Amino acid sequence: MATATITVTLPNGEIAKRRTARTYTHALCSNSSVIGFCGSYELAQKRLAGVSCPNFRARLQIIPVNA
Repeated sequence: MATATITVTLPNGEIAKRRTARTYTHALCSNSSVIGFCGSYELAQKRLAGVSCPNFRARLQIIPVNA
């Protein structure tokens, strides 16, 4: 199975990388780190809704993976 490196630009301008064989379209991110990668925007919204701490949830963003 072929692997690829995907990247996402975080809100603070840093670039986070991940090597994977899966297809990810969005990432759930804080200002300086990736919380998780998701295969669609809808899945990212669902994951964001599952964060139990409202203060932490308010600081998270859904960001598209760089092409």
